[in-house]
Amino acid sequence: MTRQQHGRPKQKRRIGRRKWGWGLFTGALLVLLYGFYEFPSSLEKAEALQNEKVLVNEKAAHPASSTSGKVVYLTFDDGPSDLTNQFLDVLKEKGVKSTFFMQGRNLEREKLHSVVKRASLEGHYIGGHSMTHVYKTLYEEGQFVNEMKQTLSLIRDITGKSPHLVRPPYGSATGLSDKKIRDQLAAAKIKVWDWTIDSNDWNLSGRPEEILTTIKKTTKRKTEIVLLHEKPQTLKVLPDIIDFYKKQGYTFGVYDDAKHFPLNFTKDERL
Repeated sequence: MTRQQHGRPKQKRRIGRRKWGWGLFTGALLVLLYGFYEFPSSLEKAEALQNEKVLVNEKAAHPASSTSGKVVYLTFDDGPSDLTNQFLDVLKEKGVKSTFFMQGRNLEREKLHSVVKRASLEGHYIGGHSMTHVYKTLYEEGQFVNEMKQTLSLIRDITGKSPHLVRPPYGSATGLSDKKIRDQLAAAKIKVWDWTIDSNDWNLSGRPEEILTTIKKTTKRKTEIVLLHEKPQTLKVLPDIIDFYKKQGYTFGVYDDAKHFPLNFTKDERL
């Protein structure tokens, strides 16, 4: 075999290697280019998945944020009273449930037991509002927790239900500033609710229209807890208060021990 015959196959092998090398280079270049263009979309997908996880976690931690509905809790202090039946009549006519905070000294009046039972049977929540409602006794003499326990016990004896929610007379801002009292409440599993709107109805005798004006001016949140009292002026304007919130797109909530959320001026999450 001549050298030329030997040389031709070698040249073909060299050309084949060059082509193979160029093929590898071209393939690698295409992969890199594809990866370059695909990389941003991969990042977007990863970010989308991460954002989805964050949203899921936020909804789990704050279930209320997953809904856009507005809720108002009408709450009535200082009962039961001779007016309680009339309050219940209005609430029943309007199809509204509410939350009552009742005083022990009134709960001890046997003639009022039937109206307390009625309120409970009709789906309203009854919480405690102390036995005496006396600031000095409750806070300066340290009887707050004991009085609340007595009041809740009376409610249980009358209604057969065991509530855990109370409202401090005059609010918790000053009365429950002492952490020792809050520790006692937490240990007793007693919850505390203040309010987001003070209607000032107790101080507006004969001026029911001013109660409504106050409520309209101070209603701003998706969840409102309105402080009201069992007073004649409040009873008179109650239908208008209910109509106002209905027009504003609010639904009416009633407190539920199983769905408690903290609402106290001391910002104590345990309560």
